[in-house]
Amino acid sequence: MSDIDDLEKSNDPVAPPPGSDYEVPFIFHSEAPLERAFDKAEHWVKAGVRPNHIFLDDRNISVINFHKVMRDPLLAQAGVERYVDFRCSLTLSETDVDAVFSSVCYYEPGCEPVFINQYDPELSSIKEVLLMVANNLFDYLQKPLMPKGGND
Repeated sequence: MSDIDDLEKSNDPVAPPPGSDYEVPFIFHSEAPLERAFDKAEHWVKAGVRPNHIFLDDRNISVINFHKVMRDPLLAQAGVERYVDFRCSLTLSETDVDAVFSSVCYYEPGCEPVFINQYDPELSSIKEVLLMVANNLFDYLQKPLMPKGGND
C-alpha cells in the first residue's frame, strides 16, 4: 500500500477533507504599522479562537494555520444548532494581514457536513460568519499593547 493510500484512508486531521476547494479570502490593510502583529495574532488564535488543531505556527515566515469547528453564531441567536468547520491561514506583515479560509463546511448535529461551493444557498450566511471571525482578528490587532506592569 502506498503512502498516498494510507493518507487517503486515515482520519488524520492534517489531511484536508475531500470535496472542498472553495476559499474565502479576507485582507486587512492598516495605514499605521501593526505593533507586534504576530504576537497578537498568535495570542488571539490560542486564547480566543482555541482551535481544534494548529498546523503551522511559524514566526520566521509570519504564518499561522489552524483548524476550527465553531457553533454558527448567526443561527445560535435563533436557537438553531449548526456548526461551521474551517481551516484558516493567517499571513502577517507590519501593515497587512491576510486571512484565507478553506475547507469550509457546515453541518447540524447528527448530519453529514456540507462543503461550501460558490453555488451553495448558505454561502452568504457562511461568508458572514467567516467575516465575523476575520473582523474580530483585525479589531484585536489594532488594539494597543498593555503595559507589562498591568494598569499602572
